[in-house]
Amino acid sequence: MREVLEMDFYLVEKELEIHPAALIMPPMSDDEFKEFKEDISGNGLLEPIVLFQGKVLDGRNRYNACTELGIDVFAIEWEGGMDPIEYVVSKNIHRRHLSASQRAVAAAKALDFYTKEAKERQRESGGDRGNQYTGGKVADSPKLDEPASTGKATEKAGKVFDVSKNTVNSAKNVLEKGTPEEIQSVESGKASVSAVEKEIKEREKSKPRPAEKQVFNRTNDKIEWAPWSWNPVTGCKYGCEYCYARDIANRFFEHKFEPHFYPDRLFAPKNTIPKDGEMNNVFVCSMADLFGPWVPDEWIQQIIDTVKDSPQWNFLFLTKNPKRYLDFDFPENCALGATADTQERADIALSVFEELKYDHDVKNILFLSCEPLSEFIHLREESDNTGYETCFWSFIDWLIIGGRSKTTGMPEMQPDWEWVSVLVSQAEKCNIPYYFKTNLTVRPKQTPWDNKQ
Repeated sequence: MREVLEMDFYLVEKELEIHPAALIMPPMSDDEFKEFKEDISGNGLLEPIVLFQGKVLDGRNRYNACTELGIDVFAIEWEGGMDPIEYVVSKNIHRRHLSASQRAVAAAKALDFYTKEAKERQRESGGDRGNQYTGGKVADSPKLDEPASTGKATEKAGKVFDVSKNTVNSAKNVLEKGTPEEIQSVESGKASVSAVEKEIKEREKSKPRPAEKQVFNRTNDKIEWAPWSWNPVTGCKYGCEYCYARDIANRFFEHKFEPHFYPDRLFAPKNTIPKDGEMNNVFVCSMADLFGPWVPDEWIQQIIDTVKDSPQWNFLFLTKNPKRYLDFDFPENCALGATADTQERADIALSVFEELKYDHDVKNILFLSCEPLSEFIHLREESDNTGYETCFWSFIDWLIIGGRSKTTGMPEMQPDWEWVSVLVSQAEKCNIPYYFKTNLTVRPKQTPWDNKQ
């Protein structure tokens, strides 16, 4: 307390506000503040708080700790002579051992302060243009001209906190669009600005757009047969361990992988304009199983009605529950697919396709997607009552074969070449077009010596 007595201090007798410049520094964690309070409780206030414009400029943690402990608070007035933010930084930057990301968030908060101050100074006239703060009044700093004021403020904030302008802008994005939990994780040093900003950007991509701005999404090179995807419904309850869509949804979607309907996305077909000569195939619900038993009929019917009103597009559906195709009437600009990763699913799909072709007389393309091809699948042939062998594949218009990509649930896997070759042989025998997905890399490796002792 001797150090305090030697200063021009006074006892604080009223409740104080925290100066905005002090609030740019990240708060102590609960554990840090608890330990800090214990130190003050045992040793008292060893250094007075610093006030500027009647508010706490330096020592907010000391002030809060003393207030909670019922200890007298002593203060001195800030004498000025420099930018108040720079003063706060000079008193705290080394004391707190802040990471680059923590400094960046503080700089982003300072950016807001600098920009507001710059605009206020632009509205003022006269006065000392020097960068000095005296007499409890903020004197003018060098004027920041509009529209360059924001850029100059960013440059100044980055310089004060020893971070780049880009990092300051990234931190500003985190403060504006991040959740309270995300901001706290950066301020506490548990996460980096770049990592949190990446999460925010991915989340922004998945947010519903206004109806007039809804368009199809571009697919990547893993879906070569459809340059567009359309997800008016997302989510699935099958729980397949090899599901890549679940991994993506759990990271970036607001509703995770719980089934959800986005009515505004029904406007996407009329808002999307393909380039001249571009393929017009659209993969429907790449992030869902639209025909899962949990999906309401109303969702499906609204999508089918939209498809009917969009004859300029070809829509490709894919499901593990093809029996539900029998409950709806599809326009001809639809291709109806079924996932057949196992023999059981292949048999169910063929049975449904047979009924669609012969009982419902559909004109749609029907296709089988053996991705991931998880076991040997034989699409049997049958004989009619004359003994003539007919191709059971006559219900299929297209065959897709793929491997298993890596997910959080399972490692990547390639099927045995024999499984692939049998399907290809059957497809060729029945003149069925077949397609290898980009994740299918298995190839035959036979040699003349394989069967020799």
